[in-house]
Amino acid sequence: MKWQRWAVLIVVAVQLAVPAWMIFSRERILATGTAFRFRTAPVDPYDAFRGRYVALRFDQTQAAAPAGPELRRGQKTFAVLETDKDGFAHFKELRRERPASEPYLTVRVGYYSSGSIVNLELPFDRFYMEERTAPAAEQAYRQNSRRDSQNASVIVRIRGGRGVIENLLIGDVPIAEYVRNQKPGS
Repeated sequence: MKWQRWAVLIVVAVQLAVPAWMIFSRERILATGTAFRFRTAPVDPYDAFRGRYVALRFDQTQAAAPAGPELRRGQKTFAVLETDKDGFAHFKELRRERPASEPYLTVRVGYYSSGSIVNLELPFDRFYMEERTAPAAEQAYRQNSRRDSQNASVIVRIRGGRGVIENLLIGDVPIAEYVRNQKPGS
């Protein structure tokens, strides 16, 4: 009878520890990760389990394939990051092995678009928001991520190859603040 109590306690502890670890690891990245700003392009939706979000598409999702055998779709690779003169992140190169000292993002191979150019599947593509604010934020994002007015970007904190979206910006203004400052009907 005593071993059954211990078994139940262990199961409960594991069930609590897994989500706690997931939350802790993301919060740790947000607190200590290096911030990179990525250019975006448009999308909206709703996730029944997590709520409203702004679906993101990124301006750069390609990189040159590393030397060696052809990469397979879904294969894990490492995209080395650097920041351009305007302060936006882009992929400097793609590597098969984890970089020792350079900032990088762990990505998956999507497909080859032409020759040695690889389309990448980034590990983040949604910015979750408060239910009431999300529709206005989506509209603001769409208006500011068209080809004729690309003014939207995201700040992503990256640590150890993992990335967490910190904020969605319109210009240099966080999306929640931007929506709050908009006049009705504008």
